[in-house]
Amino acid sequence: MKFLLNKKLTTRIGLITTAITLSGMLFLWIIVSANATSMVKNNITNQMTDVVESRAVIIDEYVSAAEEYTSAFALGSEVQELLMNPDDPVLLERAKKYTEDFAAVKGVL
Repeated sequence: MKFLLNKKLTTRIGLITTAITLSGMLFLWIIVSANATSMVKNNITNQMTDVVESRAVIIDEYVSAAEEYTSAFALGSEVQELLMNPDDPVLLERAKKYTEDFAAVKGVL
């Protein structure tokens, strides 16, 4: 009978120990999972921000260069004369030649 009583006590201790261990492991898993998720989310957000900022710089530089090329092109006397008299075929040919020459030098038009 004493052996049976010890067996019940052993079973209780084993069950309680198992329950405490499982609840501790579950708690630890929840904390680690939440921290890992937070770290991954922050890392991805930082990487995406860096990518967007670098792309924005590239786009800004491209737009600035395009504005500079357009301004340089518009300063040509051929273009200005053609704008003053758009129906003149001689000015049209001069502007066309200027555009081709400008494109050959700058490589953008």
